[in-house]
Amino acid sequence: MPINYQPVTPQMLYAGLRETDKTTEHKLPSFVNEAIPSGNSYLDLLARLIVTNGKRPAPHYARMLGANPRQFDGAIRCLTGMSAHNWINEYLRLVACDLLEHTSLTFKEIGRMLNLSQSSFSQFFQAYQHMQPWEYRSLKKDGKQVSYFYD
Repeated sequence: MPINYQPVTPQMLYAGLRETDKTTEHKLPSFVNEAIPSGNSYLDLLARLIVTNGKRPAPHYARMLGANPRQFDGAIRCLTGMSAHNWINEYLRLVACDLLEHTSLTFKEIGRMLNLSQSSFSQFFQAYQHMQPWEYRSLKKDGKQVSYFYD
């Protein structure tokens, strides 16, 4: 009999931003709350590593967890229904959206926090959110509801 379980999505673990002191420069770990426990320590540890290290290739995270990259990707696929690459990027997209909406940080500062250059951050955001960072911030600032993807 097959076991049916709910895949663990990044949205289930992402806890959002902490209150920040706007007078000092923060690195990403101080901005982001600890992940909501998923019941799977492997995914909880991965979420913590993503917050600490930002955008890195999936094999980098596999090595940090002491796993073979192919087995790592297989484990993440089994637990989440997504490739490790996609799960990492989706988690970072959630962080980026929160930073754009709730802080006045520049795109360069946000990119640096996510381990991306300013142009790489814009490309990353466009690829995963389907709009430019300035568009997202502008829509959120005006209080308009934003769907995650344009049709």
